[in-house]
This record gives sequence, structure tokens and C-alpha cells, in this order.
Amino acid sequence: MISVRPKLFDYIDENIIGKDLVIRGPWGPRKMIYADYTASGRCLRFFEKYMIEHVMPFYGNTHSENSACSLQTTKFRESARAIIKKSVNAKDDDVVIFTGSGSTGAIIKLVGSLHLNQEESRAKTVVFFTAFEHHSNILPWKETGVEMVRIPTNTQSVLDRSILKDKLEYYHNKTKKRIICTFNAASNVTGIRTEVDAISSLVHIYKGLVFWDYASAAPYLKIDMNASINGYKDAIFISTHKFIGGPDTPGNEILAIFIDQQNFLDEELLLRMKRFFKSILVAKKFLFDNRVPDVPSGGTVNFVTRESVEYVDDIETREEGGTPNILGSIRAGLVFHLKDSVGADKIEARENELVKRFFKRFPKNEKLMVLGSSKVDRLAIFSFLIYVPNLSKYLHHNFICSLLNDLFGIQVRSGCACAGPYVLDLLNIDDEKARQYTMFITDDAYDRIDADDEKVDKIPLIKPGFTRLNLPYFASDKEIEYILDALEFVANDGWKFLLMYTYDQMTGVWHPRQVYSSDHSQQYQSLTNITYENGQMHENDEQISGNDHSMNNFHSSMAMASPPKDPLNEARSIAANIITYAPRFIDYNKDPELHILEKYKDFIWFVLPKDIAIMILTKKPESEAPDIHHVLPFIPRHSVSIVS
Repeated sequence: MISVRPKLFDYIDENIIGKDLVIRGPWGPRKMIYADYTASGRCLRFFEKYMIEHVMPFYGNTHSENSACSLQTTKFRESARAIIKKSVNAKDDDVVIFTGSGSTGAIIKLVGSLHLNQEESRAKTVVFFTAFEHHSNILPWKETGVEMVRIPTNTQSVLDRSILKDKLEYYHNKTKKRIICTFNAASNVTGIRTEVDAISSLVHIYKGLVFWDYASAAPYLKIDMNASINGYKDAIFISTHKFIGGPDTPGNEILAIFIDQQNFLDEELLLRMKRFFKSILVAKKFLFDNRVPDVPSGGTVNFVTRESVEYVDDIETREEGGTPNILGSIRAGLVFHLKDSVGADKIEARENELVKRFFKRFPKNEKLMVLGSSKVDRLAIFSFLIYVPNLSKYLHHNFICSLLNDLFGIQVRSGCACAGPYVLDLLNIDDEKARQYTMFITDDAYDRIDADDEKVDKIPLIKPGFTRLNLPYFASDKEIEYILDALEFVANDGWKFLLMYTYDQMTGVWHPRQVYSSDHSQQYQSLTNITYENGQMHENDEQISGNDHSMNNFHSSMAMASPPKDPLNEARSIAANIITYAPRFIDYNKDPELHILEKYKDFIWFVLPKDIAIMILTKKPESEAPDIHHVLPFIPRHSVSIVS
């Protein structure tokens, strides 16, 4: 526990751009609370002030140092690189590369440097990955065709070191293959952490390479490229946009690599992967021995005649044709400088405190199923399902996301967090059931023909998932309690609000009834609203304001002119009115029909609005609730609360 709250926590919290933003929703205005930092960070006022006052006035292209602006810009960018090197304890044989497209960009760059597009190299290589991995740390490797081995989790839902050791021994001693381990430092779904130093040491005993994806962990944990003689990391991937203050950092990715002078980037593979991921590659000198750059362009040549071209010898200059995200690179330096100024130890201590607070608040709640073990080290990232005992089904994750936004202004995320295989593990969905769910989701009509040769309609709404939030380390205790209060309310009473929502089965979006989607969207700003009619830039406020967005009929009177002082009490009041009036006045038969074959009816894992209406109108007692094991198509494993 942190005895005294560090002053920088408050300074960060007070300077978040949008901190006092009020959003308009169907139940009236609500103060926005951001709990989605696992997806992306937020901008900081003092960072932007520094950029405007000190960096932008001197902004110039870094391809020259013969003018004041270009020289100063280069100094800023290189100082950012130096700050990052120091922060991750990089040594002389380590380099830091600014690249693009999140973790994907860095991983693709590394995949190319290992010659995995060449059959001879690919046949002699095996890639280990864990159950935790984000798609970006699976797909680039998988697309090369290299042999891949998935290391499962143990009963505590952490990487199974025993199985890893067995696999390392087998591939090192029996197959003699080059071993590459690409692991996640912390899950972006559960926040569960991996023992990076111990695992690195184990891999190096068997002469393997170990790469760490720090996308979710980097903002909160100490990063040490050279922790010990054997515990060093061969590469780490860091998505800087996930840091507080991180938006607009370069391609949102930094790649720090322990140099292997024998590794060179293969252009053909990179071009193929770039087309697949549409990534932006900012190439660096240590990866290349090619004379022609990946992207021949201005700034890469020494001399050009009518008949010939000579590219510069300096690889960095040769491979940085065009202008990189210069301001973003400088912001990345500011991001790491702030993290180091706060102190990784203080951030980690606060994370541990928030995790304990969360599980103390929800030790065992049959309605709130938190994915992943609570008995292992984890970040304050929580993914969950909400169970409705009376109907033995879950609330749809997208509905939960919308409700937290509409009732409380809380920004969370729903879906599968780009970690599909891990989510299937957590939700306890086996391969056969996953294949069956795929029939409802795939765009390929041929794959929607089942084993009985019957056509299955496409219904993306049926895709399983969860809702995810995180508790920011710099947030005040009051804000943390507000988030937890809101979550508890939705777990207990969120089902009542289903009566006032409907869904789009093709997009999976849930939205309030009696709010026309065209009107609802008009409250959002757009670049097309900007005009220069009066000789200067201004927004057309009439286009933005649109019509009144509060709900019609009986609940329009519940919408507040300003954010309520106690949104929780307001939510309780709304819930009581909904239960009393909604089932009598709304025709739920007008909701979109889920055209699903009778044999697949049990695959509908979520509660529909008409289910709630029928339950209320028939006054169905809780004792008549069906057995969860006989109705639910999946019951999460490794969850904190599992209904028995």
C-alpha cells in the first residue's frame, strides 16, 4: 500500500485533457470517466504546452542539421531516444528504433530480420508463444509458415514453466532447431503478469532467443533489458500510445533490440507483411545490409544522374526516406521521462493496491465473473461477464459497455481485446464450439453451411466476448470508488435497463430505444463541420448540436440538464421507473429477430430485452431459474466467481 500519495499522481490527473468533459447521453449529461487506458492513453496538458512552446516553434525536418530548426528538432528526437534507452536499461549493444503500427510494426520488423521467409531458415526454427498473446504477437509469425508451439497456462492461469522447460529441452536437444520465444509480459485481457526475468534466464539456458511484448505492461512496470547475466531480453516491444500522455507517439511503437550482427532485414517478407497489416515501417540501420532501401525516395540518395543512382552508405539515412513522425518521437521521450520521474516502483505499488481493492470489493459475486485468477500478480486490468441468475444467461458485453457510458459516463471496452485464443481459454470454449460460433460470424457463406448441410444465418451479435476496464494508477480514490460503485450497480441491476435498449444484430451495437440513430450521431463533432466563411476557422455549432437527444416518452423527464450530483442514486431511480412502466408500453416483438436454427437456440448466451419483459410480466420467481450448466453454452474457467 502507498502510505502517501505521490504529488505527481495528482499533477497527472489534473492535467488530463478532457478531464472535465461532459458527454450527452440518453439519460442526460454525465461527466466522462476514462477507464480504458489498456486500449490507449490520454493527452496531457503540460506535454502539449511543452510541445507548443518549445518544440513546435523549432519544428523542421530531421534530414538536415545545417539550419537552426532542423538541428534543434534532431536534438529533441535523439534526446528522446536517449531517455528511452536509459529507462529500459539498454546497453551499448542495444538500440532503440521508432517504428509503426503498434506492436505489429515492431514484431514484423523483427520477423523479417530473422530470415523466416527463407525455407532453409524457417525449417530450422521453432517459435514458442503463450496463451496470453495478442494477435499482433501471433499472426506475423504464423504467416511465415514457421513451426509454432503454444505454451499453455497452469491452474493459476500463468505460463506453465514446467511445460516450457520440457519443450525447450526437446527442441534444443532433439531437433536442434533455433528456438525463438515471443511472450507477453502482461495480458491485456486479465492483467496477469509473467515472470519475465526468470523466464528469460530459462530460455537462455537452452540457447533460445526471447522477445517480450510489453504493450500492456510498459506503462506500469519497470523494464530492464539487462536484468542479469542470463535474464537479459533479446527484444522488447512497447506501445507508447498506451502510456498516459502517449497519443500521437510514433506509429505507437518502440522496438528495443539486443543486437545480433548476423541478423538482417529481408525486404520481400517485410513488404508482404506490410501489405497484410498496412503498417508503416521506419527502418533503421542495424537491420539492413541491402544497398537499395525498402522505400527508395527523397533523402535516401547520395547522387542521382539521368542514368544511375547511388544510395547513401549510412543505413539510417538510406532507410528513412520521407519524414517520420518527428513530433510523436519526441512525445515518446516525454512519456518515458514522466514515467521515470513518477517512479516505476511507485506505479507498481499503486497497481498492486488497486488490484487488492478490486478483489476485496468483489471477493465472490455470482453475478460478476472476473476472468483470470485473483491469486497471482496482475495489473489493475479487469475483464468480466455479468450473469443474470433468473434467466441463466449473461448480459451482452456491448450492452454493458453502452450502459456504463450512458448511466455513469464511464469509458470501458468490450469484445475480445484482439486476444481470441486466450479468450476462448478463459471462457472455456473448446475448438468444436468455437467452430460452431464461427459459423455465425464469418463472412464466407460456404463456412456458414453446417454439418447437416443447413445454412446458418450470419449473426455477429452472437460472438462471445467480455467487458474490460482498468483502474488508472493516477486516478483519485474517489474516482476509483465511483467506477467500482458503477460496476456493482450494473452487475446487480443492469439487466433492468435492457428493457430500454435494443440491438443491431449485424454490428453488435446496443443503443437506447426511441432515439433515432441519425439524431444521436449528430452530437459528435466532425471535421466536416469546420468552415472558413468569415476569413477564419470556426465550427458550425448548429450541425453539432442537432436535436434534443434525451429519450422520449416516460423516461425523457429523467434526463438532467447538468450531470447529477449522485449518478448512482439517479440510476436507482431510473431503474425503478423502468421496471414499473417499460414492459407495459414497449412492444418487444419489434426487436430484430435472431434467425437461428432451433438446434442452435442454446448458443444464444445473452439475455434479450423481451426475455426481461416476459420475466417481469409473468412474475417468474428466482427459484424457477434454469440450471446454469444445462443452459449456458460456456462457463468461464479461472474466473474469480463461477456459479455452481
